[in-house]
Amino acid sequence: METYIGYIKTPQDALVVFEACRRGQLSRVQRRLSSKERVHIQSGSVFAWDEREAGMRRWTDGRTWSPSRVLGSFLTYRELDTKRRPRRPSSSSNHSSCSNMLSLSKASAACSYKRDGLIKQSFSICTATNQKLHLISYYSKADVLAGRLKQPSMDPMLGHIMVPKGLYPELNPLDTSGGHSATIHNMRHDYAHSPSNCATPTSEVSHIAWGKLPSSEDQRQLRAIQGQLRL
Repeated sequence: METYIGYIKTPQDALVVFEACRRGQLSRVQRRLSSKERVHIQSGSVFAWDEREAGMRRWTDGRTWSPSRVLGSFLTYRELDTKRRPRRPSSSSNHSSCSNMLSLSKASAACSYKRDGLIKQSFSICTATNQKLHLISYYSKADVLAGRLKQPSMDPMLGHIMVPKGLYPELNPLDTSGGHSATIHNMRHDYAHSPSNCATPTSEVSHIAWGKLPSSEDQRQLRAIQGQLRL
């Protein structure tokens, strides 16, 4: 089902996966996952696809995610807990009932990170031949910190792959190894001190909402990459 099992730490890792797919060593996703297949998504699952070949631009997995956060050249999301619901308070009068309903409505706008939930990251790039490639990967903090997931660039089966110069003009080859190398540090600091609640719950339908914003998700991805190039 997956294109690869491992950890995409840097843009170089993503490019190695794309190259392995181009050479036929790995397989790109050809369609959207079925409901049964989505259930088997786990820490280490990596999916790569060609936008035109698969006939899809947005990835859907049936899970609920936090708003995106730019981390290096990636957009990252944290899985949210959809099972927690605010407790409905008792009411003794119409007035208190209305007040309780208002409080309940406000509380439902809150969300919390799922305990031991996954982290999702996305990476998109356009090749010199105008091929739009996408990569979605999932991992858990525990697996990354424990070193249980192997990077494609460090995988003996893929480590020999050299990315052709000029094939990915949006990304400077000299910067591809940088990525978000501070991820483990960020996990130990940010996630250890981050609040358990967030302000806006989003799910797979949030991808549709991006089109209503001044900049699309792809544009944010491009700005993230351009920011790396200016370093």
